[in-house]
Amino acid sequence: MPQKIVENPSSKKRAGNMTSLIYDQLRSDILTGILLPGTSLSQPALAKASGTSRGPVREALRRLQQDQLVIARANQQFNVAPYDISDLESVLCLHLVNVTVAIRVSVPLLTEEQLESLRGYVEQMEKAVTGDELGWEVPYREFTLTIVKHASPRVELLIADLIDNIQRHRRKTLNKLPSVYSGGPEFRDILDAAEQRDGKLTSVRYAKFMSRVSALILGGVAPQYDAFRLRGYVLALGSYDEL
Repeated sequence: MPQKIVENPSSKKRAGNMTSLIYDQLRSDILTGILLPGTSLSQPALAKASGTSRGPVREALRRLQQDQLVIARANQQFNVAPYDISDLESVLCLHLVNVTVAIRVSVPLLTEEQLESLRGYVEQMEKAVTGDELGWEVPYREFTLTIVKHASPRVELLIADLIDNIQRHRRKTLNKLPSVYSGGPEFRDILDAAEQRDGKLTSVRYAKFMSRVSALILGGVAPQYDAFRLRGYVLALGSYDEL
C-alpha cells in the first residue's frame, strides 16, 4: 500500500474534496497495478496517510466498490478486487456495445476541429505499430473519447472507465502483439466514414473491428476459454447495419 495518498494534505483539503482526492489516487493505483488484486486497504492507515478522518476514506472506498475495483470484507475491511478472464470478457463486451452505439449518435455532430484531432490520433496509432509497442494506448483512448464526444457526458465517462479497465488487464496479461490492438488500416476506414458524417457506417466499421480485436485478445490470453458472452454480443450487433 502506498505510504502517502496525497502530498501536503492540508493544502489539498483547501483545494478540493478529500473524498475525491483519495478516490482518484486509489483508483489510479489500482488501474495501473500499483495496488495488486487482493491488497488489503486499511481505513485507519489510509486516513492517516491522507491526513484526514475515516469518513472521506470510507466514502472513497464505497465509490470504488461501486466501480467493482474493491470488495468489502467483514468489519468494514476492503481489498482490491481480483480480475480474471471472465471479467475481461465482460468489460470488452460492454465496451463493444457502448462505443458502437455512441458512435452512431455522435459522428454526425463532430466538428471539423474534432475530425482533425481524429486524423492525428490515427497517425499516432499507425506509427505505434512499428515503433513504441504501447504507443497506441493513449491515441486509441483519445480517438475513442473524441468520436463519442456528442453521445452524452455520462456515456463518455462510462466509456472512459471501460477503457481504463481494459488497460488494467492489458498491463497484467496483454503486453504482446501491439498491431492487434492498434488497428492498422481499419482505423483509416473508421475515420473515412466519420469524415462523411455517416454515423451508421462508422459504427458498423467500428463494431466489426472491435469484435475481431476482442476475440483475439481473449484467445491470446486464454486459448481454451469459451467466450460465449462475446459471441452473444457480436451476434446481437450482427444485424446492426440493418437498423
